[in-house]
Amino acid sequence: MGPVSYSSETYDLSQVELSGYYEAENTTPSLEGYFCFNPASSVVGNQGDPFRKVFMPLIYLLMFVLGTLGNALVLVILERFKRSRTTTENFLFHLTLANLALLLTFPFSVVESLAGWVFGKFLCKILSAVHKINFYCSSMLLGCIAVDRYLAIVYAIHTYRKRRARSIHLTCMAVWLCSLLLTSPDLIFMEVWTDDSNRSICYFPEVGIDGNNAWLATRFLYHTVGFFVPLLVMCYCYMAIIRALCQSQRLQRQKAVRVAILVTGIFLLCWSPYHIVIFLNTLTKLEAFTKNCLLEDQLDTAIMVTEAIGFTHCCLNPILYAFIGVKFRNDFFRILQELGCISQQTLQEIVEVTRKGSGIESDNTTSISTF
Repeated sequence: MGPVSYSSETYDLSQVELSGYYEAENTTPSLEGYFCFNPASSVVGNQGDPFRKVFMPLIYLLMFVLGTLGNALVLVILERFKRSRTTTENFLFHLTLANLALLLTFPFSVVESLAGWVFGKFLCKILSAVHKINFYCSSMLLGCIAVDRYLAIVYAIHTYRKRRARSIHLTCMAVWLCSLLLTSPDLIFMEVWTDDSNRSICYFPEVGIDGNNAWLATRFLYHTVGFFVPLLVMCYCYMAIIRALCQSQRLQRQKAVRVAILVTGIFLLCWSPYHIVIFLNTLTKLEAFTKNCLLEDQLDTAIMVTEAIGFTHCCLNPILYAFIGVKFRNDFFRILQELGCISQQTLQEIVEVTRKGSGIESDNTTSISTF
């Protein structure tokens, strides 16, 4: 994208992140002397950079295809056997919905990286909000799973099954509503900016008091509500669960929560680098460090790469379910049998082998997810 002029300063719009929905992060009262632009040396600012123009779009397209297929399969299986869904599966159903919503925005991001933002102001606001909603939903739903497992295992809290399912759905609805409220700044402030060469970007303006305060608020909420608070909840709950399971010395119960723990672990591994980088980015915009244009360029590149790593968790969850989730595999083979792909005898043999190999108890008797 070509440069845009602000008074006597020139800013390179090519520093837009591939995921789209760029934040024009300026926290200083004046634009003068703030922007860094060196087209001769800035790798990030080079629109011909094959990493940004070729490699990253291919990565996003690959994630879109694999992630959509995998998460759609998970939704089909969970919906087909919804009457026997465990508590963890109900949370994972909503988590999969959030992942699918995010994956459907990837083609828009790819087009933006190649041709600029051509989808108008309305989609700019909506798709930007979807990105944030996915992250808030994912972290809060994983926190809910951790709390649910904590109550079921550490305190052995049992409730009437239908009432428990109803409370879980109400909890998930509250998570979606809370995520929507947390992304309201994006719905309000996101704008489309067109430069002199008629190339547009979808960005978060923060010039002026309102924009500056909104940006600070969204960053604070993103760091705390979106990551650190759920992280503390998950760490506390799973540490208590592991302690209780080790004391009980029941192997089947230890296996019963491994999917929940691994899904949470993958989420943290995928998103921790991104949060470290944007935390450093926040500090630089708040001028906690001496202004360094090279550092800002490096952080821009790091944000683009680590965000892509974070998005891979949408593709990894179905793989975890398939290779570790015993109940998921059995339900998948039941669907294949219904479609005529395998015989009833083959299905029985697979289920029997799985049952002997896992030794996991039913959720009806233990209230522990066997997903």
